[in-house]
Amino acid sequence: MLVTTFVGLAVTGVACGGGEPVVHTVVVEKVIEKPVEVTKVVEKEKTVEKTVLVVATPTPTPSKATPVAKTEPAPQPKNPPGIVTMILVNLTGAPGSLPDLPMFAARPFGVGESLFAPKGDDWGALQIAESWDLKSDLSSVTIKIRKGIKFHNVEKDWGELTAEDMAWVINQTNPLLNPQSIAASAANFSALFGKEPVVATDQQTIVAKFNKFDVRWASNLLNQEASGGLTSIATSKKAFDEKGRDWLKANFVGTGPFRVVQHTENIGGTYEKVPYTHWRKDASIKQIKALAVPEQATRIAMMQTGEADAAFIDPKDFAEMSRRGFVATGAGQGIQEGVFFPGNLWETTNQLTGEKLTYGTYLADFQWIGNPHTPNDANNPTGMDDMEQARLVRTALAIAVDRDQIIKFVLGGVGKPVHVEYFSTDNPLWQKKYEYPYDPKKAEELLDQAGFPRKGGVRFEIPLFVGPELGGGEGPAGEIADAVAGFWDKTGLKTKVLKYAYSVYRPGLVARTSVTPFLTSCDDGKESYPWDWPKGLVMTSLTRNGFSCGNESPEILNFYLASSKEPDREKRIKISNEYLAYAHHWAISPGYVSVPVAYFVNPNSIKAWPQHLGNSFNSPENIVPAR
Repeated sequence: MLVTTFVGLAVTGVACGGGEPVVHTVVVEKVIEKPVEVTKVVEKEKTVEKTVLVVATPTPTPSKATPVAKTEPAPQPKNPPGIVTMILVNLTGAPGSLPDLPMFAARPFGVGESLFAPKGDDWGALQIAESWDLKSDLSSVTIKIRKGIKFHNVEKDWGELTAEDMAWVINQTNPLLNPQSIAASAANFSALFGKEPVVATDQQTIVAKFNKFDVRWASNLLNQEASGGLTSIATSKKAFDEKGRDWLKANFVGTGPFRVVQHTENIGGTYEKVPYTHWRKDASIKQIKALAVPEQATRIAMMQTGEADAAFIDPKDFAEMSRRGFVATGAGQGIQEGVFFPGNLWETTNQLTGEKLTYGTYLADFQWIGNPHTPNDANNPTGMDDMEQARLVRTALAIAVDRDQIIKFVLGGVGKPVHVEYFSTDNPLWQKKYEYPYDPKKAEELLDQAGFPRKGGVRFEIPLFVGPELGGGEGPAGEIADAVAGFWDKTGLKTKVLKYAYSVYRPGLVARTSVTPFLTSCDDGKESYPWDWPKGLVMTSLTRNGFSCGNESPEILNFYLASSKEPDREKRIKISNEYLAYAHHWAISPGYVSVPVAYFVNPNSIKAWPQHLGNSFNSPENIVPAR
């Protein structure tokens, strides 16, 4: 029998949130014959020589509420056995599987699948991909696609997934190849692949050449749990060719254990078990019904009457739900909510095209935006340039907020403080020197120093848009934004919280024209993400033509480029620490709180719901019904 031997560099990863190190290895696999059990991927009695580059992976961040004694029994469910009703704050996205505008419900409701998906503590476990071969010079990767994966029958039998489908999905998502693409993390493909199309070399093989290699290519960017949203969800090129763009935008042709019966944005959807043996996992329930219910009180009432079997619940009500006999489940994720300040465009060259960048965000002077291109203007205090003036303002806004009070009164005591976005204060590598201590007096001093004294009690007006995470303006994020605005106003600002649709706000981020600060996790603000993962991609010009946090910094660009191609974890940690020091000093993305994401289930409906680590609930095919 064949066995794989390994040579290479050991990489040790400390799990976010503490715990023992997770050890992975950067290796080159070579095949030898030996009569022992095969422990790695074997195809037809042989393995191919393969360079493997794996980054450290985290352990889940607990998302359950503090245990509370159950004093009331959960109600009997009103749904018949095998039917699960789930209620959420909202249900966003188009109903179809068009790659450049995919249905956001594809991931959580089990109707879509990607090349990779987390499994256990491994973010980059194989899913649709069967194996991969990374070139030793990190210039390209060859990925084998599994055989026998059926597409959902929508109006007709679309056959089985092929490499041509996957190559088309990735290319259609990449805005450098398809300018119509507005997929949530489309710009990640611009950075990763540039203008080089992914190519199908046979029915089961794709070859992708890297523009800017990123060690997270499998564990994040081509993953079902991609940080910015959906990227490589498989769908049928044949359906697109025969039916057209509008049809695929309105109809979901996926490969998951569930298929879409109906999906209406911000109203509801129905997803049913596929009527055949699924290649990966057959669901134990027949159907999921989803409803968008913005009001928390209504969601709780529906759970109490047995009308709903599972629901997203704001953290402040975790304890009450536990007391009433409901059980928390989730994907182990904590969402970091902080403020990013769009308009701070500090790069001078487009890293994708080499062209000189132009800016529209400096046509007016905003207190939180620093201009390094014309650093001196009429309102700078003597001896202070515009960059320092704006830094003082942002720092004041970082220390003006009492994080503990938000955790106590808005989150019901179950959140955690965040000081710099993308970095967990629970991580053993966190250092207290990077905290922004609550100091309203100092905040006022900094604002005075920056040249913005109170006039009639008000220094200046500032907007604050509520990003889409945690239900957006209708969910906990809206309450957090209101609290942040209240603290800012105490220092003399006049803050207007904006809670309109994210689809209206997003184009300004893509075009780099937005100047409105926004409360968000901005892709990578997740508690469970490893400390050593490359950070700041969406704060550089590498994602031009797609999503960004609205900022572009040459220093962050250099940190990202250095970390993304660095195989040594200790060196990546060093780069992350340098990024942290830089981001803290410039207060470009101060964090405020981390919010545990939990979904409560009725134990009389759902006995268990194992999920993989991810950005939202997932794997409904794993639901174990209670009856």
